[in-house]
Amino acid sequence: MRRRLRRGYWGLVALTVLFGAWLAWLNWQRQGEMLHSTLRVETAFLADAATSYFERYESVMSALGNDLLSRPELLATPDQLTPLLQRYRALLGPEQALAINLSRPDGQMFASTVVSKEKLPNLAAHHDIWSGIEQATRMKSLEVGKAVYGPMLHRWVIPLRMMVKDAAGRPVVLIAVPVELNEFLDRWRRSVAAAQHTMPGMSMALIRSDGYLLARWPTPQTPDLQRFYGTRRQGALAAATRDAPQAPSGLFDGKVDSDGTPRTGAWVRLPKYGVVVTMTVPKAVLWRDFWRAYWPALSILALWTGLLTLTYRLVARQTERESAQLRDRAEIMYRLANQDSLTGLLNRRGMGEHLQRAHDRAQQDGIGYALVLFDLDHFKLINDGFGHAAGDAVLQQVAHLLQTRVRKEDHVARWGGEEFLVLLPDSTLETARAAAEKMRDLIAHTRMSVGGAELRLTASFGVSAWEPAARLTIAELLGQCDSALYNAKAGGRNRVRQFEGKSAQDYLRGFTLKRAIEYDRIRAAYQPLVSLADGKVVGYEALARLVGEDGEVIPAGQFIDVANRLRLEHRIDARVSKQVMAHCSQRIEATGAPMKYMINCSADFLSRPEDVQQLLDRAQHYCESCAVDMTGREKPMVIEITERQLIGDAEAVRKLVQPLIDFGFQLAVDDFGSGYSSYLYVLKLPVKYLKIEAELVREAAHSPRAQAMVRSINSMAHELGILTIAEGIEDQATAEAMRHIGVDWGQGYYWGRPEISD
Repeated sequence: MRRRLRRGYWGLVALTVLFGAWLAWLNWQRQGEMLHSTLRVETAFLADAATSYFERYESVMSALGNDLLSRPELLATPDQLTPLLQRYRALLGPEQALAINLSRPDGQMFASTVVSKEKLPNLAAHHDIWSGIEQATRMKSLEVGKAVYGPMLHRWVIPLRMMVKDAAGRPVVLIAVPVELNEFLDRWRRSVAAAQHTMPGMSMALIRSDGYLLARWPTPQTPDLQRFYGTRRQGALAAATRDAPQAPSGLFDGKVDSDGTPRTGAWVRLPKYGVVVTMTVPKAVLWRDFWRAYWPALSILALWTGLLTLTYRLVARQTERESAQLRDRAEIMYRLANQDSLTGLLNRRGMGEHLQRAHDRAQQDGIGYALVLFDLDHFKLINDGFGHAAGDAVLQQVAHLLQTRVRKEDHVARWGGEEFLVLLPDSTLETARAAAEKMRDLIAHTRMSVGGAELRLTASFGVSAWEPAARLTIAELLGQCDSALYNAKAGGRNRVRQFEGKSAQDYLRGFTLKRAIEYDRIRAAYQPLVSLADGKVVGYEALARLVGEDGEVIPAGQFIDVANRLRLEHRIDARVSKQVMAHCSQRIEATGAPMKYMINCSADFLSRPEDVQQLLDRAQHYCESCAVDMTGREKPMVIEITERQLIGDAEAVRKLVQPLIDFGFQLAVDDFGSGYSSYLYVLKLPVKYLKIEAELVREAAHSPRAQAMVRSINSMAHELGILTIAEGIEDQATAEAMRHIGVDWGQGYYWGRPEISD
């Protein structure tokens, strides 16, 4: 999110910069066009003024020439020409026309308005002047000469020349009027006074077509005027006029020879007089106009960028806070998913990740690890005697002890109710056993605060380790720990045991069984009970089945002994009974006729009041939801206990089953006749069903002695009002034998194998 936000911000900044650049380019073009347009207009105005100026001189000088041609006697008397020349000079203005000089075609000056004691010069001797005279001879109109230093006026002037010719076209006399440069430039300055305010640094110039400067304003500040006026121009203006010899006007950009500064300007050609009029301004004027026009837009863009940056920072800060909250939530969710909420230790899922990493490292690098599984001894007594809150406090104290005493790289998890698992990386079986002994001793010598009292607890430990030679799986190692823990419990508790060489299948069963219970993969399989008199199905026995992770269905015979050793029978019975009652309720709703359902209940289950009460609560719920009124009637549920479970005080057994009998459950004794029977128990317990052991039933199919025993059991049961059921019937002969003896019901593969209901 933060990365996308940053990309979005810089994307908008880039767009803003691009838009600003485009706007600047557009404004630059516009200001350039406006300035060029102004220069064109002003230059055209100056060109008109210059043309009028030259035309005026041309007109007066033409009139003088006509006078001279009409009065040829004046040419013979130069002294009489002076008053005539003075009158024409007055027409031009004495402040403008510095003199009027007359010269013969050979260059000899013979008349002038300049009063001088010196002899009039022969201009042919002055190369720069004579070249202009030759140019004037070839022209039919006014010739604007190069700026020269006048030999009689002793100043820099612009000679305006006109060759007067006779009717045959022969040169007769040259009229030359030197013009004062300062006056000429001042006239230009006054003509563009308004433009000076809008275009500071403006410069105007009059240049001959051959590149020689005639006049410039401002007046050049240099003592070397000869070099300034006598050098042909090579700058941007000269190049522009030279590259476009036929163009009447144009624009140029670049440095000019007059001051060497970058300028932009316009020029207009006066082809009649061989003169170019130009006006230029410094390039800085364009920049000034550009910034004046662009400044508001730039301010808005800067303000927009500032607001964008401020918004980005605010949003980024808020995003960072939200990201931090999300990280905190993710951490909380991780802790909830991977930590035990009561003790703060890892739970099974969290420990599973560390186990997998340690195992992968062991498989790859051959570095072993060890597991220590321990269980608090007689923890149920604390829950029963002091309450579950006290039991939780004990678990928290034990967790704190473990966290303060294990190594930094070790991992501790609450593995079950009162079970804890410790993962010891880079450890062997010997180091793990030593660590377990330290933990056992620590727990045994620590006083636990329980319900205001202080108690001493003990714990039993099972240890296993991964070794390169064996390369066991995680499940197999956990199975070894389970087996070792069971041995520690069986050996008197408060001790450490390591795995002692059973087959992998032996210790793997305990681990597989626990996982199946936790992930609800214990299923009830139903085998029909059949009336031997008419062959009708009268009920079902629910048998526990374990569904493996691969879908394999494992019968109870393969895991019930492990469940008994690990004290897991009550959890299996609870899950099976829940499924059976749901199945019974659904069948009653579908058919309206209740059938008997027999549930195997172990002494481990019946001795737990909380499990019995939960069974009664669930039965009450299903009875209330049944379509058939079961009030005051015997319930279809039959509690089936194995004869082996009844060894002990009959009255104590009766107290265990009495709550179920009071509710309406019936009682059945399983495997009767297997060698542990006690007629006293059958006599004192309210048994309704007696199931004859399968091996005895199969022997009775062909053995008279076995038949006599079955007949005796059946006769006794009937006299006591107990219904008999023959187990293990697999063929018709056995079924007929049992029916002939008078056994009420039969059960076995002859009528069907146990099947898991959908």
